[in-house]
Amino acid sequence: MTRIFGHDAIFDSFARAQASGRLHHGWILAGPRGVGKAGFAAEAARMLVDPENRYPSMVAHRTHPDIIWVQRLPKEAPKEGEDPDPDAELKRSIAIDQIRAVQHSLTTRPSMGPNRVVIIDAADDLERGGANALLKSLEEPPVGTYFILVSHASDRLLPTIRSRCQLLRFEPLDDDAMRQALVQALPQAAAAEIDALVRSGRGLPGQAMMLAGLDFGAIEAITDDIVRSGDPTNSLRHKLAETLSTKNAQASYEAFLRFVPARIAAIARSMDVANAAGAVDAFHQADRLAARAIGLTLDKQAVLLQMGTLLAGLQKRG
Repeated sequence: MTRIFGHDAIFDSFARAQASGRLHHGWILAGPRGVGKAGFAAEAARMLVDPENRYPSMVAHRTHPDIIWVQRLPKEAPKEGEDPDPDAELKRSIAIDQIRAVQHSLTTRPSMGPNRVVIIDAADDLERGGANALLKSLEEPPVGTYFILVSHASDRLLPTIRSRCQLLRFEPLDDDAMRQALVQALPQAAAAEIDALVRSGRGLPGQAMMLAGLDFGAIEAITDDIVRSGDPTNSLRHKLAETLSTKNAQASYEAFLRFVPARIAAIARSMDVANAAGAVDAFHQADRLAARAIGLTLDKQAVLLQMGTLLAGLQKRG
């Protein structure tokens, strides 16, 4: 069984619902990107399709036939006989054809037991037609079929989808839970690196693991300087753009794009109500920009300058 760090109360709530025999068919896992929602989804699915944990490898490698993962597809499909490239550029959204393919598979019985789980990761990526198609399945789910929707911005989901699902809200982990999660995920990492990742991850283990192996401390320092000073001369923003726009900095660039929304969200939580609304809006802008920047291969320098501007704007609200 996979250990779910920092989300014991949520895990217990789901386990009690399952044990009651009256488990709802639709669940939304809501919270910031990198907090552990996909890992929770995988473990919840395992509990439903493999309660005796007989096929842990199939669940871990996403090959269990009764757990259907739906995510954005690569822009270019791998050639016949080739393995998928984990770093391949992805399409902008989850297409309606993907949801229709899932619906077709639901016309048959599960392969290895009475239950089947469909995981949409992330439901925020559904194109409008795909969201409407999913809604039909949520309205009349086949017996023994459960839907788990991972969402980084659940307020942007269709209200009709939200109304047909139970919501589980995930909050950033405390430092102790972060450290435990990172030690398990990165057993070879030195204690000093784990400590640094705990600080940089700010409660989001997925975010921290993206930074593992990268010299990200200097980038984080520039980011904090922009927030603190407002970068009145734009010099810090230009420094970021120069540092992260080179080809050799691709990994750090993508990590930065994931880091900024999480950093803004952390700042928003520390603000009073009067100022938090603007920071929340900045978070949504940064989150959308990060997704578009990678999915659409936007100009790196322009993206970095825009991210820097969102960070600088927080100083005025602090």
